[in-house]
Amino acid sequence: MGDVVMAIIPLRQTVIISPYLGNDPDYNEPIYGDDYEAKCRFSEGVKLVRNGRGEEVASVGSFLFDKLPRIDVADRLTYTDENMRTITYTPISISVKRWLGGKPALTEVHV
Repeated sequence: MGDVVMAIIPLRQTVIISPYLGNDPDYNEPIYGDDYEAKCRFSEGVKLVRNGRGEEVASVGSFLFDKLPRIDVADRLTYTDENMRTITYTPISISVKRWLGGKPALTEVHV
């Protein structure tokens, strides 16, 4: 019987991730790949964070993911809450929390 590996915190929510592929050469609109679903924990709350350019901006929430999923700041994250309200977010910053040995434990994505 195989071992069941669980995240260090319960991840009972899901988010739809649309990976950014690039911009349309004719219209300069973003192009996204196939959507996929990922387990997460979403916490709402305003917090000041630094974006990729080092500027301080307001985050309205954060997603926690197990280990190190492939998420980029140009991707779109679409989340539906318990009241069936659907909101699409763009990441502001992505940080990886690591175990003492250096392996990824959690990835936090501020939106």
